[in-house]
Amino acid sequence: MVELGLSERDVGVISSLSSAVAALPSTLMSLMADVKSRRAAYLLGISLEALSALAFFIDGNACWLLLGNALSTVSFFGLRGIENILIADTVAGARRAFAIGVANTLSVLSSTIAPLVAAYLIASMGGLSAGALRSLFLVQLLGLMLASLPAVLIVRDLRAVGEASLRAAVSESIHLLRLNPWLWRWVLVEALGGYVFSLTMPFQMIYAVRVKGADEFTLGYMGLALNLGSIISSPLAGKLADRIGRVRTILLLRPLYYASVLTLILAPSPAYLVLAFLIRGLFFASGAVFQTLALELVTYEYRGRWSAVRSLISMISRSPAPFIGGILYTSVAPEAPFLVSILVDLALRVPLIYSTPETLNREEYLRRFKPPSPRHSSENVKYQGSEGRAVAPSVHSRRV
Repeated sequence: MVELGLSERDVGVISSLSSAVAALPSTLMSLMADVKSRRAAYLLGISLEALSALAFFIDGNACWLLLGNALSTVSFFGLRGIENILIADTVAGARRAFAIGVANTLSVLSSTIAPLVAAYLIASMGGLSAGALRSLFLVQLLGLMLASLPAVLIVRDLRAVGEASLRAAVSESIHLLRLNPWLWRWVLVEALGGYVFSLTMPFQMIYAVRVKGADEFTLGYMGLALNLGSIISSPLAGKLADRIGRVRTILLLRPLYYASVLTLILAPSPAYLVLAFLIRGLFFASGAVFQTLALELVTYEYRGRWSAVRSLISMISRSPAPFIGGILYTSVAPEAPFLVSILVDLALRVPLIYSTPETLNREEYLRRFKPPSPRHSSENVKYQGSEGRAVAPSVHSRRV
């Protein structure tokens, strides 16, 4: 966008509009996972991701950039939730955080050298330019088409979802929040996440190039370092979360984010930018734990609905964040969005995360959890408990 002549403020405006436009579609995608099929929602997300790459490749005017950004946002938030739901449906609670961590690691492992490949492609086309960057979206489109084939063939619904209308799903989502006040606090955690990550994400690479003097190879090594850090730490963080708890692990890894931001700002040379992104990759391990905790706050039959209501509220409320980041970047200082992100996380999000109930012990947590309707409070079938043994259902022991 910047190479096409847009200012940092323009980038913020497009990113904010994209988030607002994407809120409803990503919500409907998550609801589809509950009322129709996990697989159908997953395939829709893959298709939208491919269309996003196509939109960025076709043209560089504002309408296509907005469309590409919106489709990318829809697929990112929608697919992330559905993929985690599929994993959570498969794995018992005692190993769930580790499983999501392994899945994240395998995903990153498959793309470890992608940033360096991109750097060489850009260099072969004369360096950082709009034309060279646009070619990467064609590579992305072809890669997504190829990679989606096994997904289309392999991904299946592992358990039947309950029959429910869209209207009933929306109503039950609202009741979930009313009956379990800590769910409201978690939605606020995710909404404030926009003023931590969305506030800075559009400007990280712009800052690295324009303020810190990074070239395409520095950017490539930054991406490589980010991937390596995530590969190293994701399974370890998952194991830790399955042992000491989700909330403790998230809070324990939080300082790594602050360290990565400060290293980025204070970097005396481009080499320190690579270090900053290595630390950021280590921090990203907490993402798997974060996702596990978010899913475990509700029971199996409400996961899609819960993902939908979180996406709708948080995406609408966080949509101004990139615009505010653009204003801070251009009108205050390039470092301002990054420093504000630390303050928001430390002062607002950390206390809310700390107050979230721990979900590692499912039976203990489910004694507190209230479903939106009594029809789910007693089931006539047995299910596999978090320890992998058959457990007789009771008023509080629902599907994990």
